[in-house]
Amino acid sequence: MSHPLPRLLLLSMSLLLAARTQGKSCCTRSVTLPPPVNLTLREIGLTYSIWAWEAPSNLKDFTNDSIKFESSFKYDGAVWEQIKINPYLTRKDEVFLQRGITFRVKALTKTKSCVCQQSNWTELYIPPAEGDAGTAVRNFECIHYNFEYINCTWDKGSEIPSDTVYKFSYWQGEIEFIQNCTSYISKDGRLDAGCRLQHDQFDDQMDLNICVSGISALAKIKPFFYKLEIASFVKLSPPWGINISKTGNILCIKWFPAHWNKHCIMYELRRRSSISSNWLKYECQDPIRKIPDADPNVKNIIQVRANYKLCGENPIWSEWSEEVYFGKDIGRRWNWKITSLIIVPILVAAAAITLLTYLKQLQILILPPIPDPGKLFKGMFGDSNGDYSVWNKQPKGSLIYKAEEEITCKVTTVEKLKCPAPEEEKLGENERSEEEDILIEVVDEKIPAEVDNLHYDRVMS
Repeated sequence: MSHPLPRLLLLSMSLLLAARTQGKSCCTRSVTLPPPVNLTLREIGLTYSIWAWEAPSNLKDFTNDSIKFESSFKYDGAVWEQIKINPYLTRKDEVFLQRGITFRVKALTKTKSCVCQQSNWTELYIPPAEGDAGTAVRNFECIHYNFEYINCTWDKGSEIPSDTVYKFSYWQGEIEFIQNCTSYISKDGRLDAGCRLQHDQFDDQMDLNICVSGISALAKIKPFFYKLEIASFVKLSPPWGINISKTGNILCIKWFPAHWNKHCIMYELRRRSSISSNWLKYECQDPIRKIPDADPNVKNIIQVRANYKLCGENPIWSEWSEEVYFGKDIGRRWNWKITSLIIVPILVAAAAITLLTYLKQLQILILPPIPDPGKLFKGMFGDSNGDYSVWNKQPKGSLIYKAEEEITCKVTTVEKLKCPAPEEEKLGENERSEEEDILIEVVDEKIPAEVDNLHYDRVMS
């Protein structure tokens, strides 16, 4: 009597082989079905659109379970994306109409005999929004400040007419109407350089769809479409309440959380000493950080900033917090390396200049300069024009420097005494009064230059 297990195993293998054969036949599709008809695009909002089509009359005999539709779309110059297969006659997608987009759909069927069929594609092309590319806004940016309000700013297009006025519109989720900006931001004399949305004007739990269009009587302004994810443009306030404590050789730094949802916050702490310009950075998720290698004998500077990123990609960090200090301020130490690089070249240059100066003087002492014959024999090379006979007849005094002669004067002093009158002689010799009148006559007389002294002669009368 044979065991039933081999029979069961053989039966299972047969069923598995039949299933694989049946699956391969279902994957062999033939173009025998008519394509869908009346493909249209119904716009709802700024970026969400609904594609709709109808099944041809030949497919109405098929049940809903046997007929399905495969659809996809692509932008100009891109590849097909968002491929979907379902039995519905509509499809809702998020598209950006600032670029041309092509939508396609085809029908698929599967009968009880597992013969797969398909139709050709039915396509619909939606051209991009009208207007030149140079008229659309540039450098568009939105920042959600601490979940309190949103500021969106932009620069005007490079080719817009002077009468262009921009209009900011937005739409969220299932809202059936578009909302317009009520508080525009002015910049550089323009009143339409941005828009501010207060917290009660949008839902911070939903994405924000934006369109900045323009109005001009001279040209068509190309609209600008943008979608903002709620976690991709949040800028938190700087952390505050930083407290530093020391336990042994470990510094513990704490601060208040930047947001109630602490699981979505990333912090970055930076530290540097007062004698260095290089920052050491640390990342952490909790509002606390321990630093085991900080030197308390040197003054250190601490700052913290926050980023709302763990629940989505967000490159926007908050501003750095105010500086907090710990440690002793010993002042900036002298950097001998920099000082040496400055002083050594100066000393070498000074030594070189001094050495060159002394070498010049030493050269003059050892090798005195050769005298110029033109200066020694000036008369010969100058007035005599090289004629030795003329130069030889010149007085020698003209060849040798001679100081000017010293002129002295001879001074003769003459004293004239006045004699008494005859009447006075009678008075007696003791009573005679003498009157003297001194007359000095100076006679100038030229004397030879070799006489060094002056001679004085006194003549008494």
